[in-house]
Amino acid sequence: MPSARRARGPAVHAPRFACAVALCAASISASAFPTQPVRVVIGAAPGSAPDVVTRLLTGAMASSLGQSVVVENRPGAGGAIATAAVSASEPDGHTLNVSGCSGDAITHAFLSQGRPPLTLFRDLTPVGRLLLDHWLVLVPASSEVVSLSDLARKARAAPEPLAYPSQGEGSTPHLQGERLARAMGFKALHVPYKDSPVNDLVGGRLGYAVLPSAAAVPLVNAGRLRALAVLSAERLTALPDVPTAAQAGLAGYRFNGGLCLWAPGATPATAITRLNAALTSAARQPAVSERMLTLGAEPTPYDLETTAKYVRDFAAESDLLRASVFGVAR
Repeated sequence: MPSARRARGPAVHAPRFACAVALCAASISASAFPTQPVRVVIGAAPGSAPDVVTRLLTGAMASSLGQSVVVENRPGAGGAIATAAVSASEPDGHTLNVSGCSGDAITHAFLSQGRPPLTLFRDLTPVGRLLLDHWLVLVPASSEVVSLSDLARKARAAPEPLAYPSQGEGSTPHLQGERLARAMGFKALHVPYKDSPVNDLVGGRLGYAVLPSAAAVPLVNAGRLRALAVLSAERLTALPDVPTAAQAGLAGYRFNGGLCLWAPGATPATAITRLNAALTSAARQPAVSERMLTLGAEPTPYDLETTAKYVRDFAAESDLLRASVFGVAR
């Protein structure tokens, strides 16, 4: 009988033992992540607004993660190059992407190349929101245009459409630049850039731009660009003299965007959770939040549930705008 009980012992307890081993391994795996430097691929040029904020936040994330965080700039194709590279990478949490939270640029960039678009929450998983950004209508500081009404008059009188830049077709600067022109009743020419368009805007080779404040505020304060309006509901603390679009004559005209940190869709939940915790911790650091506010951007330490809801809602809103600009749902 004793030998029979011993024979039955392992069969009864093996599943329990296996579960214990699995839970232990999962715990070790979660605590060990990351096991190597984390690479963040961004489809924007060095010195651009997304680049500035990404480097600020990922630099602060490194101490929480216990590994360095390396930012790699891969601009072009409206962000599709960077995002495609990350979505196809090993889904272990060590390769991430920074791009718009709605996926609008990525969706249209892929479609315009005849490729099936990536699907949010399947091909890419949101890790967290980096910021709530404020968008400015900008002209060269040397321009005679000092208000939105001036811009509309100049555009209507010009023999050729005023040119405005973006980082690619379907990107937020493209959609918002076209939206502004339509709202004010003038024709505009979209000019996509692989690198930053700031030099051409400062030099007067572009008529206007709609760009995020993080990169624009220092140039406005330096006297290189002039801000005609901010698209937020309230004026910016960093530029208190700049009116909102509503105050400048466009009642009900508002827009706030955001950047999100993304991981490949099959990335383990343990890694996503650890990355989100590091990001929210970085956003709450006083030095980080104060620096972001001076750039006209607000830190958004969203947990995973809040991030997912924001992404879903913002994607739906952006789909409507994209359909309006391109004439079809994309």
